[in-house]
Amino acid sequence: MSIDLSETPKIKYFETESNPTPNGDGAEIPVIIGITGNTTPATGILKFKNYTAAAKSVANGGIGTDPATNPVLKFLKGFFEENIKKESDDLTVPYVYVIDLGTGKTSGQTPELNNAAWTAAFATAKIKRDAQAEVLVGFTKTDTAAKIIPIIESGLAKIKEDAKKGNPRILYYSVDGMTMTELAALNDAEQTNYVQDPRVGLVGPFDEFGITCARIFTTHFSEEPGYEEYRSIPAGTFTERTDDEEDEIQNNGIIFNRDEKPGKSVHPKICLAVSTAFAKNPDNRPNDCLLHSRRNVDQLIRDAFEVLYPQLKRNETEVNLSYLQADIDTLVSEKKEAGYMMEGTYIDVKESESNPFDLDVEGVAVPVNSTELIRFTMYIEAPVTTVRS
Repeated sequence: MSIDLSETPKIKYFETESNPTPNGDGAEIPVIIGITGNTTPATGILKFKNYTAAAKSVANGGIGTDPATNPVLKFLKGFFEENIKKESDDLTVPYVYVIDLGTGKTSGQTPELNNAAWTAAFATAKIKRDAQAEVLVGFTKTDTAAKIIPIIESGLAKIKEDAKKGNPRILYYSVDGMTMTELAALNDAEQTNYVQDPRVGLVGPFDEFGITCARIFTTHFSEEPGYEEYRSIPAGTFTERTDDEEDEIQNNGIIFNRDEKPGKSVHPKICLAVSTAFAKNPDNRPNDCLLHSRRNVDQLIRDAFEVLYPQLKRNETEVNLSYLQADIDTLVSEKKEAGYMMEGTYIDVKESESNPFDLDVEGVAVPVNSTELIRFTMYIEAPVTTVRS
């Protein structure tokens, strides 16, 4: 028998459906990649626990001091304001990573987005294994879809490639100066350049990009990010829109904010955390087109990798495999008991039929849903006549 062993020991994850299904404490750490305008940008991957640390000169360990001219700094200002706890049990992002792209543009008389710089940053971002999201900051209306979308596609391709190592991520972006209609054109299948994928979140408008990402990343992975109110935004702040306008924005696969008014009270929230895949025809929307499903299953994948890892290089005996299956079953049971996964979720560990050095792990994830529509019907009876003596 020949030994078919051509790769280093590892676990690989593959999505097996054409219609795909979708930490720690539930918050997510982002790698923010973007334009600061610095002619001499900071090198490497920076780590910031608050806005003050970021809002320093490059020489002093920051990315700049003026959020009015520095898109990443503007993003971080809103992000860290929203990241502050209001209640003792609020989730917070402990820190963020930043990759400073400087101008992010090519040199010359007609500078354009520097695809090579962005692509290199996507590879660098994967070094930080404790991050679960990537955020692209600095695109403007003048960049055009023809320049922006190839960068999104490049970032998404790198995320999907890296997901095989057990840490799947979601990519978020926005475009400064674009209206909701113009953002929708970035996600329109009738256009030449568009990306509709469960691992891409398009946020609008740009002025709300930082707070929106913070609201998503401080929401537990099993919950819809639009469930909790904003911590830093007072009621009455967001743009008022008609129901038809809101439906159109959501169906275009754009994440946006609104003041919800169920009665006298006003609640500033994300409308619904959709991915760009939500713009697909409803009959073709993937099962993980809502971010809370995608994030929930991604965490199951990460946790399963932690359980599977000890088997690498361990003897493939019947006893060891039974222990591994039992540990996986325990993980799935815990997810169900916690209310994160529903019945029908399972993960099976099997010996490969084609390679004696391989294990095949197969499963189905059924993430818990959130209620998106409440139908309220009431019948009014005729008044009861009371006869008084």
